[in-house]
Amino acid sequence: MKFGLMTQIQLPKPWTATSEREAFWNSIEQAVAGEQAGFEYFWITEQHFFIEIGHCPTPEMVLAAISQRTTRMRLGFGVILVPLHNPFFVAERVATLDVLSNGRCEFGAGRGTSPYVVEGLGFDPAKGRDMGREAMEAILRMLESDLFPGYEGEHYRLPPRHVVPRPIQRPHPPLWVAASALDSWRYAGLQGFGCIGVTRNTPDETAPFVRAFREGLRNADASSLVARVKNDQAGVFAISCVDEDDRRGRALACAAARWYYGDNDAEVNRVRFATDGGVNRVNDKIASRSDDQLIEDAMAIGGNPDTVCRQVERWAEIGIDQFIFFLQAGRTTHEQVMRSIELIGRHVIPRFAG
Repeated sequence: MKFGLMTQIQLPKPWTATSEREAFWNSIEQAVAGEQAGFEYFWITEQHFFIEIGHCPTPEMVLAAISQRTTRMRLGFGVILVPLHNPFFVAERVATLDVLSNGRCEFGAGRGTSPYVVEGLGFDPAKGRDMGREAMEAILRMLESDLFPGYEGEHYRLPPRHVVPRPIQRPHPPLWVAASALDSWRYAGLQGFGCIGVTRNTPDETAPFVRAFREGLRNADASSLVARVKNDQAGVFAISCVDEDDRRGRALACAAARWYYGDNDAEVNRVRFATDGGVNRVNDKIASRSDDQLIEDAMAIGGNPDTVCRQVERWAEIGIDQFIFFLQAGRTTHEQVMRSIELIGRHVIPRFAG
């Protein structure tokens, strides 16, 4: 089992004049502490327009800053919304992070599923999957070729060019997608991408998704593969908080999970989770459970280190390779995040070593 951290740079109101800048600097401090504690990955999402919920539209800039303060931790786009960018720009940014980090970039790619975001940037969400596949085909050619030979498709016509800088990891950094539906997990495997899910489903509910992913990897062939090198890792991220006091850790994790999954008054909350039936349906699944049920079902990860280890073990048992703690969520403070990182590094990660 490998362990990662994830952030969206959430910023619930009320704010002060320095709240936003502090949130960015806190995320960098958390990443540095994570490496020292033994976390192997740090993931950050690309967010646009989601005030309070995610304040990082340019993850490559935050990851670049982290790359200069760490030496071992893998740095992951979780994910780049590929159809919303010129493919040349994506290849350049991925390769630049790979250079700055000395080959530690993880390339997570997605199509963007929220119409609020996609339409706001002038794109048609219905074309996202087709555009994403074409863009990734072109981007991978750019990353693996000293001279990109050009690309002709339905959505992109890209001329031959030298795309610089060249990535350190050849033919490309490891590829990932984020997924919540069974078909998305299977499709990730068929393309040769690693897959990251979310614990708003229980381990038992997620187990068929992991099996579909593995089946997709086994059946991947030239007709479906996009990756030049398959990534066979399955991961999940979970809203989490760890504390010496078990009851307090549970309460903090569940409060953060409820906020993240929709129990909040953020003004754009109603437009979230568009492909999952809307925020109300997602929130209902969380709201229908008590705090103890959320912990028992391993959907919110919280409590003391012993409780958290038992929860992580349930995810390991269904074949999850990487467990990603989403600690900076809702109204969890920076101090609580840093304490969680320390406790996970001291008590949780060592139990799963090897």
